[in-house]
Amino acid sequence: MAIETLNRTNIQALWRYMPGQPYNFGTKAAVVGEPPRQTSPLGIPEAWVEAQLRRLIRPFAEAASNIPNSGPELDIIDRRKYELVRADDLRAARFPNTYLCSDCGVFRTVRAGERVPDCATHGPMEQFTFVEIHECGHLGELRPPHCANSCRAAMRLFNTKSFNIGRWYWSCSRCGTRSDRPVARWCECRGGKVTVTRVPQTSAYYPQQVTVINPPTRDTYAALAHEHTHAAALAQALAILPPGVDGLRTAAGGSDDAVAQFEALAAALGWKPGNPLYDAGLADAQAKAGSGPAWRDDVDALGLEPERLDLLGEECLQLSLARSANAMSVEDLLGEAAGGPLAAAYGTYRPLFDRYGLADVTLLRQLPVAYLVAGYTRVSPRASTVNRRGDTVITRFRFFPGTRNGKFPMYGVRTETEGLLFRIDPLRIVTWLVDSGVVDDPGITDAAAAQRWLFTVCDPVVDLFAEPENRITRAVLGLTHSFAHRAMKALAARCGLNVDSLAEFLFPSNGAFLIYANTRSEFILGGLEHVFRFDLPDALTELAAESRCVFDPPCRGAFGGACAACLYVSEVACARFNTVLDRNLLFGSLPPAGGAAPSPEEITWRAFWTP
Repeated sequence: MAIETLNRTNIQALWRYMPGQPYNFGTKAAVVGEPPRQTSPLGIPEAWVEAQLRRLIRPFAEAASNIPNSGPELDIIDRRKYELVRADDLRAARFPNTYLCSDCGVFRTVRAGERVPDCATHGPMEQFTFVEIHECGHLGELRPPHCANSCRAAMRLFNTKSFNIGRWYWSCSRCGTRSDRPVARWCECRGGKVTVTRVPQTSAYYPQQVTVINPPTRDTYAALAHEHTHAAALAQALAILPPGVDGLRTAAGGSDDAVAQFEALAAALGWKPGNPLYDAGLADAQAKAGSGPAWRDDVDALGLEPERLDLLGEECLQLSLARSANAMSVEDLLGEAAGGPLAAAYGTYRPLFDRYGLADVTLLRQLPVAYLVAGYTRVSPRASTVNRRGDTVITRFRFFPGTRNGKFPMYGVRTETEGLLFRIDPLRIVTWLVDSGVVDDPGITDAAAAQRWLFTVCDPVVDLFAEPENRITRAVLGLTHSFAHRAMKALAARCGLNVDSLAEFLFPSNGAFLIYANTRSEFILGGLEHVFRFDLPDALTELAAESRCVFDPPCRGAFGGACAACLYVSEVACARFNTVLDRNLLFGSLPPAGGAAPSPEEITWRAFWTP
C-alpha cells in the first residue's frame, strides 16, 4: 500500500482531518480520518471545561436516554473519562473502497489497501464516493445485494446520475435480474433507513465543539479552582469584586487561611496556647474562617440555590476571563487620542452606546481561546429533529475512539484571536421587559440593581438547542442573541472577514456577547481592532438602519421574525444553531393585520431600538 503525506496546521487538522471525518486527499481519492499515532497534552485541566462539555452533551444524552440530566455520555464527563489532547500527526485510510464503472455500471468493493480494480470490459474503475450515514453514527460503504438467482456475479448499479436515490437500483451483471432491495437499506441499529450521500458532505460529519475563553494552564488552575470560584465570578458581574483573573485568585483569601496566618504570627511572637493573647487571637481567626469571605454575603443575599448559583457562576466566570484578556476600553482610546484628530470621534462613542442600549463595548486585542472538538454527530448537528412524517429522530453523540488508558480523547488547539465584547445595559433590558408586558415593574432605577434582579429571575441557559421554558429567560436570551447577529453582520461588512468567519459567545444572563474572529490561521488579522478604532460608529448605526426583511411580512409574523435573509448566519458562526432569534424583539411587533386585536397570550414587543 502506498503511503503519502499531507501537511496541515493544527487548526486546519482540528476542523477538517479528524478521526471519523471523510475528506478528499488532494485530487486522488476520498479518505476517512483515523486516530493519530502521536498526541500531546493540550495543557488545559479537564475539570476546567467540565461544565461546558456537560452543556454541550446534555441534550444528546437526554434525548437518547429519555431521562433528564442523565445518560452514558454524561457519565463519561462526570467520571472524567476523557482527556484534552493535541493531534501531533494525521492519519487516514481510503474510504469508501467501492468502485463503479461509469460505462456499464459494474460495482465492486475491494479491501483497504488493495489496488484500484478494473472493469473486464472498460478498464480502470472510478472510486464511487457515495456512502451510508445514519443518526446513530453509522458511516459505511454501499452494500450490493446478492442476485435472487444465486448467480454469485458482480452487481451493477444504475441511474446514479439521478439526484433521487430512490431511482437507483441494483441488477445482476450475469442474468440481468433487477433486485427488489432499495439502495438505501435499514440501518443495523434498527432506527430507520440510512441516508445515502456523497463524501465529503457536511452531513457526514458534524464536529461538536466548545470554545474556551482565556483558559488557564495546569499551573495556574489551582489558584482559580477554589470553592468560591463561581460565587466570586458572580460577585464580579455585580461589581462587588474587581474584574479579571486577579480578582478570582484573591476571592478566597482572607477567611479561609485566617487560622494559618494567625498561627504563623503567634509563632513569630512566641505566643503559646494558654496565653490570653493567643487564645483570643485564635478564637477570632476561627470565627473568620467559619464565616466565609466578606463579599459572599452579598452573593448569598440573591437567594440562589447551589446548583443554580454554579450554573450562573460558570457563565459569569467565562465573562470575567474574557474581560481580562488584554482589553482596550473607550477610555483607553480617549487617552491615546488626547489632543489628536481622533479625540472628537472617540468622544461620540458613549452617546452612541446609550442610543443603542449598550453599557459598554470593549476590544480584546489578544484573546486566548481553545477550540475543543469533543466528538461528532452524523446527518444532523442537533440532538433531535423531526422528519417528513412528523416523527422525532434522535441523533447520537459519538466520542472519538478511546486510547489505551481507557479515556476518550478530545482534540483541541490553543490559539489567540481578537474580539469585541458587547454589554447591553441591564436597566434598558428591564425597562424593555416592563414595556412589553413580560413582567410587572420591579421599581428598579439603576444598572446595578437591574443586573441583580435579572440574576434572580432568569434561569441559566443550559440547552444549546431548545428554547428556555422561563419566558423572562427566553426574552433576554432572544434579545441578546438577536443583537449579536445584527452586530456580527454589521462588523463583517467592515472588518475584512466574511460573516461566517466571525463567531459569537453568549452570556445571556449578563446581557452580554462576544464577537470574535473564528480564525483558521495562527495570526491575528486586526480587522476588529480597525473597526473599534475607526468604524465603530458606522457599525452601530447600521444595527437599526433597516428593520425590514425581503420576506416580510411573513418573516416577521409567521416565520418567527428570523430567516436566512435577515438574522441567520452559518451554523459554524452561531452558538445556538440559529435558534431563539427574533427581529420583533429589536424593532417591536407589527400590528395585527386588519386592525384585529392581538391575542391575550401573545406578547406585543416594544422596540428595543428606534430605527
